Amino acid sequence: MLDFLQFRDGWDILQAGAWGVSIVLLLWMLWDAIRVSQQYSEDVLTSSQEGVDELASSHDARHHG
Repeated sequence: MLDFLQFRDGWDILQAGAWGVSIVLLLWMLWDAIRVSQQYSEDVLTSSQEGVDELASSHDARHHG
């Protein structure tokens, strides 16, 4: 029944580790998406103008100042 938990060699352990990392990344991405959607409005997240001016001004200030 739980045959997938029986590790036969190093590749099985590596595969299990890769699945573990994948699950952790998936959970982190879901948590981050929920957190960002609660902090910012849909208009800000879908606008191509938001943040562009702030990035450009901070870039110019570092190189000219």
